[in-house]
Amino acid sequence: MKTDNNAYTQPASQPVAPVTTAAKVTTAKLQVLLGGYSSAGIKATNEDAFASLVPNDAELTTKGVVAVIADGVSSASKAAQAAQLSVTQFINDYYATPQTWSTQKSASKVLSSLNQWLYAQTDAVSGYTLQWLTTFSALIVKSSTAYIFHVGDTRISQYRQGEIEVLTKDHQQKQGPSHSVLTRALGADHRLQVDVQQVAIQSGDIFVLTCDGVHEYLSAQQIKKQLGTLTQSPSTKALEEMAKLLTELAIENGSKDNVSCLLVYIGATPNRALAEIERELLNKAIPPALAVGNKIDDYQICKVIHASIRSHLYLAKHPDETEPCVLKVPSSNLADDSSYLQGFIREAWLGERLSNSHVMKIKRGSDNSRFLYHICEYIDGQTLGQWMFDNPKPKLAQVRDIIEQIIIALRSFQRLEVIHRDLKPDNIMIDAYGKVFLIDYGTALIASLAENNDVLSETVPQGTLNYIAPETLLTLHADHQSDLFSLGVIAYEMLCGELPYKPMQRADMSAQNHLIDDEKSRLENYSQWQYRSIRQFRSDLPFWLDMVLSKATQADPKFRFQAYSELKADLSKPSASALEEYKSQPLLQRNPVVFWQGATLTFFILWLTALIL
Repeated sequence: MKTDNNAYTQPASQPVAPVTTAAKVTTAKLQVLLGGYSSAGIKATNEDAFASLVPNDAELTTKGVVAVIADGVSSASKAAQAAQLSVTQFINDYYATPQTWSTQKSASKVLSSLNQWLYAQTDAVSGYTLQWLTTFSALIVKSSTAYIFHVGDTRISQYRQGEIEVLTKDHQQKQGPSHSVLTRALGADHRLQVDVQQVAIQSGDIFVLTCDGVHEYLSAQQIKKQLGTLTQSPSTKALEEMAKLLTELAIENGSKDNVSCLLVYIGATPNRALAEIERELLNKAIPPALAVGNKIDDYQICKVIHASIRSHLYLAKHPDETEPCVLKVPSSNLADDSSYLQGFIREAWLGERLSNSHVMKIKRGSDNSRFLYHICEYIDGQTLGQWMFDNPKPKLAQVRDIIEQIIIALRSFQRLEVIHRDLKPDNIMIDAYGKVFLIDYGTALIASLAENNDVLSETVPQGTLNYIAPETLLTLHADHQSDLFSLGVIAYEMLCGELPYKPMQRADMSAQNHLIDDEKSRLENYSQWQYRSIRQFRSDLPFWLDMVLSKATQADPKFRFQAYSELKADLSKPSASALEEYKSQPLLQRNPVVFWQGATLTFFILWLTALIL
């Protein structure tokens, strides 16, 4: 393959090595069209509101398209304002949430905050009279899934292949043959109960968002008949005209309320074949192994820091930058490993969104580059693995300080709804001043991306054997407690150089990918992990510390620490419950060395007594 000398150069004395690449492909994207209409109808004022947004490509992947409709409760003095504020504020705040958050977490956080604000707007004169009340329905279309969040009697329906289905449930209570009262609304109670559901979508689907002034006066047959007149590829204008037609038809049928309708048409979904995803991952070339003096996109290689079958790390300088950096390049040995390459690309994406002083900064190479690599922050230090080799029996205070710094980094992951999944000593660095950094997060599980169906599915546990949490090995499931388990293993190993469980072989690692939903199965599956007291290896350590490490590395997450704060607190000062639990254990479990020493002495005395007699 021809090499672009402006992008990648080698000294003339060295032959140009081949690069691994693939042809570019057109990425299948989510395509959505929207069109709506709202009017006061026969009323003097319009207390309905709707809003929608199709974001840029980046947010289309992580956040999706949002369409919302609200109907202010007429008995509230600020009905119109509540409806208008709800639809606009929801969209603004939803897109302001971290791009790593799942759709449900983002929407739920925004709705909860919005409801609290509306509920707090009580009239100072009338006391408890609520002034800001509105019904609310939101549709978020992301990847090949529609997420629905619903409160009140606005409605979301799905039209597909000539049939229409109402997806939401009206929150009403009948009071007589022709009168109903709302049982739920935004701003009605400080505790918000929202109906949440997910619906698979496909090309050609039309979602219909309506207020009660429309759907109570139109039959399903009437709506189907009108939607059936739309072409297979309607325009935004056609959707707007259809929404207006449906509202006018409702008025003709006797609606005396405000009338609003918003139509969401699914033009295409990113349902791609495995081969397409794999080809896209190889859009950029994997550079060959580099040597000192080589250049890639104006970065000059100063030193080869590390080379393995998975990746290469190079100390590099750029003429426009004062500080050196580290180029991380995937190994050509993994050019055909799509799962690895997906993780490599995901690592840079996450690195640009992480901002924590204990996490190594990572950013992508130039978008115009032909080559696949990361630009990483240069940390002058050593890995935790090397530190452990140099400090075989560290003081507890040293270990506590390192663990607390790692917890700071992991909390930044947790806030973004990200799970690291590969905590181990070689993925942690300590600089010359004792500052700790997480340096590798290519296997991280990102909630917002995990929802999408245009990523490669995982069939094996992610992480490094003997640090992977048991629940991940058994079921492929990982959460923040799984990272906490790995952190506990690291703390144990730092203190004594051993693992809390008998080391496993690769052949022992097999995910069963099923739920452990009964106590018997739970005990059977986790029984293979038998904790080894750390006092077998370091009898100078306090007995309470053994209890803390045992709880941190519990095989069954049900009995593990539930939060990093619990581990941090117990490492600093043991809880009373830990002390009592330790004292209640039999001597064999608390201190097997002392037990067997005592048993041996007892047997010797008995044997000696028998000889004398």
